[in-house]
Amino acid sequence: MKSPRTSRTTVAALALVVGMVVLVGCSRGAAVGTGAPSRPASYVPEAVPVDIAYLNHAPVLTVLDQVNRVLAKYGDRIKVARYDLETPAGAAFAERKHMTGHVPLAIFINGSMDATEGGQHIRFFSFPQGQGTGRVPAGGWSVAALDAVLARATGARP
Repeated sequence: MKSPRTSRTTVAALALVVGMVVLVGCSRGAAVGTGAPSRPASYVPEAVPVDIAYLNHAPVLTVLDQVNRVLAKYGDRIKVARYDLETPAGAAFAERKHMTGHVPLAIFINGSMDATEGGQHIRFFSFPQGQGTGRVPAGGWSVAALDAVLARATGARP
């Protein structure tokens, strides 16, 4: 049977070893106790894909100008692909996305037109709120909502 002094020595030695393991893990960038994966300091997140399908004429171009100003804020955090729906490539994109009828504008973030912002469902389809035309009503989104969804998707500030 071990004496109390030997047990304390064993516990102290074990605590020292555990402390050294934790210290070495922390110095290598390990996320101790957070459950988060460890990433090197040089980690750069993959660019968020943003696909824009549009009709290349007024009044859509006015809205695209507003959208482009928001997209410019995110630089290489996003990867933008544009599809003029009146070209063969745009028509093929619309078919892949099952878009039919008159589509003036559709914005896909990470492959989806749908997002949630402030507890509200948003669909980046047609014109923004308040910018519809006599022929095409406005959608249920705003340029500010687009900015907020992109900020969340990229980890940036809006």
